[in-house]
Order: sequence, then C-alpha cells, then structure tokens
Amino acid sequence: RKENEQLKYRVQELEARTKKNSSNSHLPPSSDRFANTRSSRQPSGNKPGGQEGHQGTTLRQVEHPHHRVVHRVHTCQGCGASLRDVKPFKVDIRQVFDVPPVAIEVTQHEREVKSCPHCRCVQQAEFPSHVTNHVQYGPRLTALVVYLHHIQLIPYKRLSDTIEALYQHSISTGTLANMVKRGREALESNMDIIEDALLESNILHVDETSLRINGKLAWVHVACTSRYTYLAPHASRGKKATDDIGILPRYEGTMMHDAFGTYPKYTHATHALCHAHHLRELKGFIE
Repeated sequence: RKENEQLKYRVQELEARTKKNSSNSHLPPSSDRFANTRSSRQPSGNKPGGQEGHQGTTLRQVEHPHHRVVHRVHTCQGCGASLRDVKPFKVDIRQVFDVPPVAIEVTQHEREVKSCPHCRCVQQAEFPSHVTNHVQYGPRLTALVVYLHHIQLIPYKRLSDTIEALYQHSISTGTLANMVKRGREALESNMDIIEDALLESNILHVDETSLRINGKLAWVHVACTSRYTYLAPHASRGKKATDDIGILPRYEGTMMHDAFGTYPKYTHATHALCHAHHLRELKGFIE
C-alpha cells in the first residue's frame, strides 16, 4: 500500500509536469510543442481595426507632387475635330504613390594636388572621412545591409540575392559580413551610452533566453528600459554570465525579473517580480 501511494503521487507529479506550458508556468513559449495555449490577456471587447481617436494613415493627395504627367485630349471622338487649341474646362487629378527606380550610383571623388609657386610646398585636398579606398561601398548601402541583416534578420545569402534583385548589383556574402563587422565597430561607443543609461534608470528589466551559436547552446542576457536595450550572449545562463557582462553587479535601482535564482543574489538592488509570472503561477495552481 505504501508503494502504491508513492506511485500514485509520482504519476500525479508527472501528469502535472506535462500540463505545464508558457501560460501557467515559467516555461518559455518555445517549449510549447504540442499544447494549445491561450494568452493570459483578457478580451478587450473592442471591435477589430483602428479604435476611435486613433490617428490613421489614410493615403491622401499631396499639394506638391514630385512629377506631373498631363494626359491631353487631341481629337473629338464625336466629329473628329482637332481639340489641341481648346482649353479644358475641368482637370481630374489622380496621384500614384510609388518608389522610384533604384540602382547603384557611383560617385567619383577627385582631390587636387598643387605645388606652391613660391615655396614649392606640395598641398593636397582631403577626401571625406568615409572615403578610404580606391574602390569601396558607401555608408548608405552599408547602413542598409546592417539594417536588413540585424533588424529584419535576413541571412547573408538571401541578403545578397535581395540586393541583386533590387539594385541589379552583385555583392558577395563575405563583403556583406565585412559591412556588418564595420557597423558593429562603429556602434561600439553607443554600447557605453546604453550601459550608462541603464545603470542610471530607476527600474531595470532583466531576463535571459537560449539560442545556439555555432551549433552550441548559449544564452542571450537582456537588460532594458522602455528606451534602451542591452543584449549580450554568453555560454553560461547564471551569475557567471551576468558578472562578466558587468551591468547587474553595479545596478542599484529596482530590478524587475521572473525570480530566476541569479537575480536575487545582487543585493545592491531592490527587486520586483514580474506580474505576468504571478498570473501564470496562479493559473497553474487553479488548473
């Protein structure tokens, strides 16, 4: 009988574990493989679409279009008379919003080199700071590549195909990777600005999530406010990672998190628990 009771308890425990998902526990949504989960948000009762008072984005005609195309009437369809010199009594206007034809433009930079006729000193003009090679890609194309790769998450091969389709210009995946590398180097100073802003914030949201880097399990740690986000990958999920990243050990405001065991170890900060996780746990108890 004792063994039977232990087995019953174990079965209940395992059944409860299989029923856990992202809506009633700390499990992430990526773990919801088979269960149909529902959001904890309650229906608002509003009708779908834009709500009353919402600033719409209706397409409207503009006062000064970029181009004007006049479609003229040359001949009367009734009697065949010429209407070339007849003034119209009415003009109907329709406007078409479209993107212009795009193509890669090549700008040639030429700097003068002169010799002073008085002292024979050679002087030369300065190229713009971004013009560093005899042949290179410009900053606008580089910025577009970084945006499409990092923000729109387009892989290098597909990004190469996209640029060739849009601009009729072929760029190797290696060149694209070098553009992203230069973009990262140019933004390194911004990381210090973001880090300082997070440390000065009254409240800091922290979390971590898994991903694979070169086929190996790793973790992305996030510290953010409503305006700034700092993401850092690390092989560890726990305190070693957050110590190495260096933000949480120095933070002294209120740290908002999901009660993961690492975060309460930082005693210089005060702590607040994410209310969404409270609701999940209460839902788990009810179920």
